[in-house]
Parts: sequence; C-alpha cells; structure tokens
Amino acid sequence: MTDAAHAEPAEILDDKRERRRLPVIGLWLTALYVVGLVIYLVAQGQNPADLQLNELGDFLGGVSSPLAFLWLVLGFFQQSREIRLSNQALHLQAREMRRSVDEHRRIAGGE
Repeated sequence: MTDAAHAEPAEILDDKRERRRLPVIGLWLTALYVVGLVIYLVAQGQNPADLQLNELGDFLGGVSSPLAFLWLVLGFFQQSREIRLSNQALHLQAREMRRSVDEHRRIAGGE
C-alpha cells in the first residue's frame, strides 16, 4: 500500500499545500527582485536598451544570476523534501510487507 492510501484527507491536502509553497515563494521573490531592479534602473536613469550588445549581455547575465541561484536553492530544498517523503513511504511499505509476511507465516503455521 502507498503512503497516500493510509493518509487522512487532511494530511493529503497539507502535503499538496506544502508542495506548492516553494514555487510560490520563488515566484514572489522573483517578482520582488524584478520590481526592485526596475525601480533601481529608473532611479539611476539607466535604460538597458541604450547598451551595446556586449554590455547588454553582461547586464542580463549579471541580473539573471541571482534569480538562477534562487531557483537552484529552491529546487534543492524541493528535491530534498521529495526524497525525505519517498524515504518515509518506503519505510511504511517495508513495514507493511513485514506484517504481510508475518500474517502469511501465521496462517501457514496454523494449518
């Protein structure tokens, strides 16, 4: 049996909310970063469209690096969480298999 089969409906909903939390945090931080960047550029009076192509590439690389790192870290946390949940499910499955084997032995020994 799977972990979800033994879970209560409230636990399943909490798990779904938990899975959506990191992407939502990432989207909010990305939006905050982009808004902050736009405010900074407007306050400095700079327009990236005025840059030469090599300068524009450097600018875009520098601007996107923190976002790439943010999503890398969020992906790491998400993957870590998924591995932990998978590990718990495997332990539950192994326990259930042991119970099943014990029950089969009991039935076979009783006959």
